[in-house]
Amino acid sequence: MDKSPRVIWIFAFLALLFLALYIPKFKTDKGIIGNNEKSSAVSGALPQQSISREEFLNALFETSRPPEWMGKLLFQTLTEQPRDTLQKALKWANETNNAPLVSYVQSALAEKQGGDENLTTAARTLIFAASESVDRPIVAAYLFQQGKRLVDIALKINPKNIPARNALIVYQSEYENQPMKFLGTLRETIAMDSNNLETRFLRLNLLRKSAQWKKAAEECQKLISLQPQNPVWYFQASDIYGFMGDSVNAKVYLNLAVKVQNSNKK
Repeated sequence: MDKSPRVIWIFAFLALLFLALYIPKFKTDKGIIGNNEKSSAVSGALPQQSISREEFLNALFETSRPPEWMGKLLFQTLTEQPRDTLQKALKWANETNNAPLVSYVQSALAEKQGGDENLTTAARTLIFAASESVDRPIVAAYLFQQGKRLVDIALKINPKNIPARNALIVYQSEYENQPMKFLGTLRETIAMDSNNLETRFLRLNLLRKSAQWKKAAEECQKLISLQPQNPVWYFQASDIYGFMGDSVNAKVYLNLAVKVQNSNKK
């Protein structure tokens, strides 16, 4: 069954965040907060000056070189290139497991199509890729900056574009690292749509990063009420109650998470 781009991006983003939050948890006893603190420390070091395309590409291919045809293509404006050429470039990026390049080309394909929805997709592609590339500061900064450019365009078309606003929250949190900005955007976005799963998950993640466990537990309850069939919210609740020292509820929600997970497999 076909899904709209908005739905696909919501679940893709939630999946990425779930992996980022939970895989490290099984490898260390420091839990999610330790992982997020490390991420924040890295993102805080990202360059704030404007990064050129040449700087981005030099950093992207610091230890390797693309084939000649690819190199020539990348130094041109991608949105002005034929779609089949971009598809060929995307295929090469995927085959070489170059995740930032995959997102860069994907965003160009989406932007080339034009329209509110495609601009939003392009912006989100860049910003989410940037948040996964903070260990490569020049690459991440360029992707963040290009994503913000498209977010601004999308929000000028529709100021109540929730997926674009969510991408803006990630940009303000992970790149600018300005709490008053992203908290203000977050509050405004929740006021526009208090039941948006992605926005609420962003709020949950920010509450976890700031160790506001009681509010985080309440946010989990909201997410569970919105999507009771998703085991991620129960795992989150279990983990949060564990940080609060509430072993009883931690166990209750862990059992519920496993139960829901097993039920979904049937």
